[in-house]
Amino acid sequence: MPARHPCGVLPKFSGLLATVLLATSAFAAVTVTVPTTNPATDSTAVYSNFLGVSLELSFINYYFGNDSNTVPQPFIEYMTALHQRGSNQPVRLRLGGNSMDSSTYVPDQQQIIQFTDPNADFDDQPVTYGEQLFEVMNAVSDKIGGAKYLIGLSLRTPNSTNVPLLAGDAQHALGDKLDAFLLGNEPDLYTGHGQRPNLANYTTDDYIGDYWQVFGGLNHTAQGDVLSLDKIAGPTICCAWDLASLLQSGWLSAFSSYLDYITLQHYPQNNCNPGHNQYQLDYYLHHSNAVDLAKWQDNGLNIIRQEPAATRKPILMDEFSSASCGGLPGISDTFGVAMWGVDYGLQLAVVGYSGAYLHTRERGISYNLFDPPEGGAAGPGAWTTNPTWYSYPPMAEALQGVNGSKVVDLNVQNSNSDASQTVAGYAIYDATSNNVHHLVLLNFANATGGAVDFTLPATVTNGAPNTNVAVRYLTAPSVNEKFNIAWGNLTWNGAGDGKPVTASGAWVKEDQTIPCAQGCTVSVPGPALAVVYVGGFDVLSATNSSSSASNSTSAGGSDKTGTTTNNTQSDAAIVGAPTMGMAALLSVVAMAFALAF
Repeated sequence: MPARHPCGVLPKFSGLLATVLLATSAFAAVTVTVPTTNPATDSTAVYSNFLGVSLELSFINYYFGNDSNTVPQPFIEYMTALHQRGSNQPVRLRLGGNSMDSSTYVPDQQQIIQFTDPNADFDDQPVTYGEQLFEVMNAVSDKIGGAKYLIGLSLRTPNSTNVPLLAGDAQHALGDKLDAFLLGNEPDLYTGHGQRPNLANYTTDDYIGDYWQVFGGLNHTAQGDVLSLDKIAGPTICCAWDLASLLQSGWLSAFSSYLDYITLQHYPQNNCNPGHNQYQLDYYLHHSNAVDLAKWQDNGLNIIRQEPAATRKPILMDEFSSASCGGLPGISDTFGVAMWGVDYGLQLAVVGYSGAYLHTRERGISYNLFDPPEGGAAGPGAWTTNPTWYSYPPMAEALQGVNGSKVVDLNVQNSNSDASQTVAGYAIYDATSNNVHHLVLLNFANATGGAVDFTLPATVTNGAPNTNVAVRYLTAPSVNEKFNIAWGNLTWNGAGDGKPVTASGAWVKEDQTIPCAQGCTVSVPGPALAVVYVGGFDVLSATNSSSSASNSTSAGGSDKTGTTTNNTQSDAAIVGAPTMGMAALLSVVAMAFALAF
């Protein structure tokens, strides 16, 4: 039957028209407005090592090895990649979790860790550990080019002499590699977890008293006055307490002079009671949810933001991921959540965080960044790279900048509040000027949703060394993908040694360079994100696109094995006619209508 339209029956020529219309709808146009003046002048400057790695203490030897001579080479490769892509900033590493809060330091213990309770809760497995741990931490830092560590100090037994012993020895052994001590882990859950059995309700007043008690011991450790170093961080609450109330209760005024950071940890959903999952994968594919999630504790964050920049305490999200207690298979281990890690990480930078740490535990946990091989710690075998790892390279490269960066949410298509939108965009400015050095454009639509043409203004290249923009993509066949994921033309899929290999597949999108003197269009397939390098690729980004790749691997879909990077052809020349841009497509549509009538 002939197709119908308001004016009657379309002629047979409408087949071409329908094809063109389908092509047009597959590449929807989105106008990106980029302020020429940085609207975030008083916001927090962030750096390319913004995303850190949080590691559960009880399984640290699977990642760090059993001694300084057995640090697994794949782990070194992963961390070195972060160091290189992070403008050679020290990699942020945190040793903590519930197990750090429940474990005991034994200085002369020979083994790096020993489990002490075979019947312990799956999510809180205490160990003992000794000075061997500090030796391995130093070795890791030396092997990867530099690390900064957060270490947990227990608050479960405030009068324990073990805490000042640990603090003094850790400071003595690690020196400048020690970034801060996290005093207490999730104290707002102490009542629910039975850590204060003599109290019906562990309050913030009780917490402040415990802080004072621990501080008394840190003044007089075997290695001297650790408290005077101002390396304490807290409150590291996650769930039940209101940060604003705690700050105003006297905690901040009492301890501000000793604090290095304000620290929080938070997951969007609680997986500690399986079967009561609040969200499915779709939650992570809408930018408005990331915006709302970053507002957790916003009243408290606002108190900190109102402090003068010179005295304002940096804020860290020292543990987060998609779902607590190990994540959710089919959600936490997907490409969709890898994209969410970038979106939410940048959103944290927007609201004032200085860093954020994705968490990793024992092998087989769905939100892990990567998994060591089966068998004993530091044993031989291939490592597996998980989707969450792919949040790191785009973040590190997008935040590269000599002076630091300030991140602005561009509210593309009103995506901050419109829950139906599957696009988002950020502008990343030099922290000391109005120059944009990177953009991040996200298209969360699944493969059937088609690409999005993001139209950039000519003014985006103001202050850049030239009027070109370079583009690198994070891509996968679908939001549910677990293995076939590529950053540029590199993937860690099948790379058991931690070194990326050349990706191959129809879903892989090569680096591009696009003239933008008169404005330009960046097409982002669905699902994918694009980092736009204003003025062309940074030196480190250009180097990292190919220099660390080992042998190519086929990930299915095509026989593409080239390692072409920094391509100087335009987007349309590389991809073909469907990406010729909306204007050209609309011209074809107009011609089709003219011929049809």
